[in-house]
Amino acid sequence: MFSRIWNLIHKEFIQLFRDRLLAPLVLFGPLVELLMIAWSTSQGIDHMPTAVLDMDNSESSRALIIAMKNSETYDPYLVHSLDEISEEIGSGSAMAAWVIQPGFENQLHRSGVEPASLQLIVDGSDILTAQTAVEVGQGLVASYGAEHSAAGASGLQSMQIAASGELPIDISLRVWFNEEMKESNYMIPSELGFIAAAITAMIASMVIAKEREMGTLEQLMITPIRSTELVIGKSVMAVALGFTLFVLMFGMVVLWFGVPMRGSLSLMLILALIYMLVELGWGLMISSFAKSQMQALLIAFAVIMVMVIFSGYAFPVETMPPFMQIIANLFPLKHWLIVFRSIMLKGAGLDVIWPELLAILGLGILIYTGTILLLRRKKLE
Repeated sequence: MFSRIWNLIHKEFIQLFRDRLLAPLVLFGPLVELLMIAWSTSQGIDHMPTAVLDMDNSESSRALIIAMKNSETYDPYLVHSLDEISEEIGSGSAMAAWVIQPGFENQLHRSGVEPASLQLIVDGSDILTAQTAVEVGQGLVASYGAEHSAAGASGLQSMQIAASGELPIDISLRVWFNEEMKESNYMIPSELGFIAAAITAMIASMVIAKEREMGTLEQLMITPIRSTELVIGKSVMAVALGFTLFVLMFGMVVLWFGVPMRGSLSLMLILALIYMLVELGWGLMISSFAKSQMQALLIAFAVIMVMVIFSGYAFPVETMPPFMQIIANLFPLKHWLIVFRSIMLKGAGLDVIWPELLAILGLGILIYTGTILLLRRKKLE
C-alpha cells in the first residue's frame, strides 16, 4: 500500500517540475499575488480628492479646510460653484465635496441663531469610500466643534452634515485586538486565507483531470491501487505545495506588513494543515468528474469565487438572510477565516475556536467521502 502511494507521489512531483510554465507559476504566483493585493489594500482609504465650496471665506472656514487636510482622509481643493461640484463628482474627479454656507463664522460664534451649517456630499457609487468619507467627516466636525466649545463659542450648539447635529459628546472609546483600527489587520489575513485555499483547490482540481486528459486514468483504474490510495497519492503534492506557500505568505504578512501574531504559532500551523487538507478535497472532487484540466480550472475558479463571497470577507455573514447564512456555513473558508483571525489578533485557543474547527473537520469528512464515492463509480464504469 505505502509503496503504491509513494510511487504515485513521486510521479506527481516529477510531472510538476517538468512543466516549465506551471511550476514557477505555482511556486511564485501566490507570493506575488498576496504581495500585490496586501500592498494595495493595507493603506486604507485616504487622500481622497475633495472639492470644497467656501462661500463664507472666513478665518473659521479656512481653519476647517486645514482640519480636513490634516485628517489625511481628504485632499481638499477649492471650487467656485455648486455646478462645478456636480461636474467634479459626476466625472469622478472628486470623491467627496464640502459646502460651507455664507455666514458660517457668524453663526458659529453668535448665540440665538441657527446652528452653523455644513453640507457633505459623497459619491455613493463607491460605497466603501462613501462610508469612510461620512464617518471621518462626522468625526472631523465633532472635533472641530469641540475645540470651539472649549474656546467659549457660546452660540455653537451643533454643526450639520446634510442634516442637524448635536453638541459634541465626551465619549470614552476603547478598541480591543486592533487598537489602531488598521484595516490591514482584518484584510490581509483574509486575503492570505482565500489565496491559500484557491491555490490548493486549483492544483488539486487538475491532478486527476490531467490523467483523464492524457488517457492514463484508465490505466490507473485497472491497477491494484485503491480509490483511497489514489486520493492520498494525488493529495500529498498539492498539500505540500499549498502548506509551503502558506508558511511563506504568513511570514510575509507578519514580518513585512506587521500584522500581529498573538496566539500559538504551532496551533495555527497545525490547524492550517488541516484546513489545507479540507480545501484540497474540493479540488479532488472537481477533478474526479472534470473531463479536462481547463474544465477543472474553470469549475474550481467558479467555486472559489462563491467561497469568497460567502466567507465573510466581502460581506459580513451575520447580515445575510438566514438561508444564505446556512449556505455560508457549508464552505470551510468561512470557518477558517474566523479561526485564523481569532488566533492572530485575539490570541484565542482551542477553547474558543473549537466549534469552527469541528465544522471544518465535518465538512472535510463529507467532501472526501463524496470524492472517494465518485472515483469508485468511475472505476466501476
